[in-house]
Amino acid sequence: MPGFALGMPNAKHARSGPPMKATTLLERQHRNLQQLCEAVERGSASVRRSLLPQLASDLAAHVIVAERVFYPAACAALREQIWLAECHSRHVQAKRSLDEAFEAPPDSSAFDRAIAELRAVLELHAEEEEEILFPRLERELGAHALRRLASAMMELYHAEVEASSARIAAFLHERLDDSARSSSRARGGR
Repeated sequence: MPGFALGMPNAKHARSGPPMKATTLLERQHRNLQQLCEAVERGSASVRRSLLPQLASDLAAHVIVAERVFYPAACAALREQIWLAECHSRHVQAKRSLDEAFEAPPDSSAFDRAIAELRAVLELHAEEEEEILFPRLERELGAHALRRLASAMMELYHAEVEASSARIAAFLHERLDDSARSSSRARGGR
């Protein structure tokens, strides 16, 4: 189930316990995105093919939530716009590496390189946020405001995981159809 592994409980589960802070939510997402990258790196070609869509979906939802909800709130609270630009830059790097992974055969060195780059970008992004931004934001906003922010982030996250999963499935289906047509032409069929 995409999203649950990222510490994004479903709505029923979210109401059963104390809400988490936005910074805790993002820390969990960071750890789980890193773990997905590591599992993809270590996996066989079939494991890589099966995990890559989940990685893409979870990363897409993380990026959208960060850029639409978290970073605007953080920049307003800290009265600094630089964080939004830095976040966007890291997200562009991550998306580019993910695109390269989708374009490469899962058992190729190009795929290995793309996933390693993605993991490195995610680790740097997490380190910058967790060591510099999050402590400042927690001092500025406090736990109550960060919990309200997390609630808004989770709502958008769930919607985006579903939407990005559908987009990725359509993309992969199209690629499989293209591959099947190419194989058929190569064998002399039409």
